[in-house]
Amino acid sequence: MKSRKEGLKLGYTSKEILARVFKYAWRNKFVLLLSVFLLISFTFLEMVQPLITKQIIDNELTGVQTTWVETMDSSKASYNGKFYEKTDQNTGNIYTIKYSKDLESYIFIEGSFKEYYIESLNQSTNTINLKKDDLSVSSNYQVLGDDITKFYSLSKPLITRWIIIFGIISALILIFRLTQRVTYVSASMKLTLDLRKETFDKLNRLPISYFSTEPSGKTVTKMIFDSEGVRGVYDVMFEIFSASISLIIVYVGLFVLDYRLALLTFLAFPIIWIWLTVYRSKVNHYNFMIRESNSQLNGRLAEFVNSVGVIQIFNKEEKMANEYDRMLIENTGYRNRRLVITTFFGNEMLMTIQRIIVAFVLLYFGLRYFDTRTLLIATTISVYIDYIGRLVQPISSVFANLNTLEDSLVSASRVFSFLDEKEDTGLGEITGKEFTGKIEFKNVSFYYEKENYVLKDVSLKVNSGQFVGLVGHTGSGKSTMMSLLERYYDLEEGEILLDDENYLNYSKADIRENIGLILQDAVIFEGTIKENVAYGIEATDEEVIDVLLAIGGDKFVYELKDGIHSKTSYQGENLSIGEKQIIAFARILLKNPKILILDEATANIDTETELLIQNALNALTKNRTTFVVAHRLSTIQNADHIIVLDEGKIVEEGKHEELMALKGIYRNMYEAQIRKQGGN
Repeated sequence: MKSRKEGLKLGYTSKEILARVFKYAWRNKFVLLLSVFLLISFTFLEMVQPLITKQIIDNELTGVQTTWVETMDSSKASYNGKFYEKTDQNTGNIYTIKYSKDLESYIFIEGSFKEYYIESLNQSTNTINLKKDDLSVSSNYQVLGDDITKFYSLSKPLITRWIIIFGIISALILIFRLTQRVTYVSASMKLTLDLRKETFDKLNRLPISYFSTEPSGKTVTKMIFDSEGVRGVYDVMFEIFSASISLIIVYVGLFVLDYRLALLTFLAFPIIWIWLTVYRSKVNHYNFMIRESNSQLNGRLAEFVNSVGVIQIFNKEEKMANEYDRMLIENTGYRNRRLVITTFFGNEMLMTIQRIIVAFVLLYFGLRYFDTRTLLIATTISVYIDYIGRLVQPISSVFANLNTLEDSLVSASRVFSFLDEKEDTGLGEITGKEFTGKIEFKNVSFYYEKENYVLKDVSLKVNSGQFVGLVGHTGSGKSTMMSLLERYYDLEEGEILLDDENYLNYSKADIRENIGLILQDAVIFEGTIKENVAYGIEATDEEVIDVLLAIGGDKFVYELKDGIHSKTSYQGENLSIGEKQIIAFARILLKNPKILILDEATANIDTETELLIQNALNALTKNRTTFVVAHRLSTIQNADHIIVLDEGKIVEEGKHEELMALKGIYRNMYEAQIRKQGGN
């Protein structure tokens, strides 16, 4: 059955999702098959136990009410100096034991009258009238009284044997259940582990364009919470399979007891199926809305946490709280509406159907056996009602898990949509290829949205070791040029050459291994200064100290108590902006790439820090091709070549002095900055 919301929103049917979940589960097939075997085993044994109880009651406890024959075996029941044993034969001196309600005692009747019931008796003559269908007979009887225990004594060894068998089966059920639970949970946890590994691996293969359009909170939700939803699908699938096994085994027992009644119970299944279909379609809508609402809540909460400083400086705490409250109320509304449906049309309705079926069973047996022989089939009725409960229980389990199933299907569809995202092409592997740093842009044009070009026929040659500055107003295409060089986006118009060869012929991994990138906001990881400087590189303390000293990071070596082993907090909150940049510079210097890109790396620092960064920059750019996307034009005054971009085109290029002499865009930008600094 296709889930409408899934098909509409995410393009997956329930069948497709279940098939994919099964593939993940099948990876651990040995444990899974063992769990299934144990499930079938203990389910079968649980069905056997009521039959053993019936056997003990019918054949041993109430089984004394049967035909007996005289025997010479002294180990049998002794009564009035003679010995008796149970028989199905109709020869010899046959007697029948029956319970008399009038005498409130068992009586010993001469003759074989097992199928007869007591019509009347005469206590003065010790005669009894018995009836079977339209046939009435008379016979003599004796009141057994306490002597009945002599006949019961024959059942003691058999009852003991059955109780031992019952106990062994109970122990096996316990062992099988516990083992099955362990194997089942183990397979379930392995599935979640595999899925989380794959989603994280997928994260590393996604193009940068994915992260520019998808909120980080939603991505984290898919990787963590929605992956648990896939496990939920697995759990419900196994629960439904367990229910199916139980139904099959229970029906075997029902047919053994009374095949006609078993066939009649099938009439309830079309009603249950229609009800199940309608119920699921109703509840699915709210499950999807709840999951989407949860994702939005997580994404918005992550946004609030990351922007708490801005929120506080603008005094917008109340506004953010009200917005979050509105989202919570909307989420709660969806949950309440789902609760109404599940309360009135869920498990309670099924329990009502169970009670109706039990009433039907009692009526069925009552109409057939509405006479004194009811005692003989009481255990059959009891076992049948027990089986009805076991029949409804798996169906109830399916209903109880429908919410989980629908919710999990939505979660799974979100995870699979993430795993099916278009991956970054040409990643490849690091082969150790080293470039000289010679770069050429040839007629490069690029757009993020079709026909809305960000770069327009850009051509540029950069020799190895040159220091190139990129300037221009916001949106002119500076960062886009660098993103293309880093191969964050796939180039379709024009060429970029590395060492005179089209860079598409190299793997992205090799290109990025030769490029060092420093952003406006330096990325600092929680750990130590050394761990941040030597990120992804095996380096000694001496190597880390050397690169820090080379770019002016003396403070980290000499002034901090723990030196380079000093702790860095989350996102480097315990460091200044300049200190973060020094660590970022040291990280690149230790990596020692042939190409360096600084994207607005000095935009947010003060003049004093700029001098420190400038010295570090001089050390860092030595003997490597360097691109500086500059906000502060003072950082690129000594550049070998300055490129001025405007609306995606190169409009000016040359050295600082040459561009100043042109009296164009560059000079206007430079003089505007000088005036601004003077005003400050």
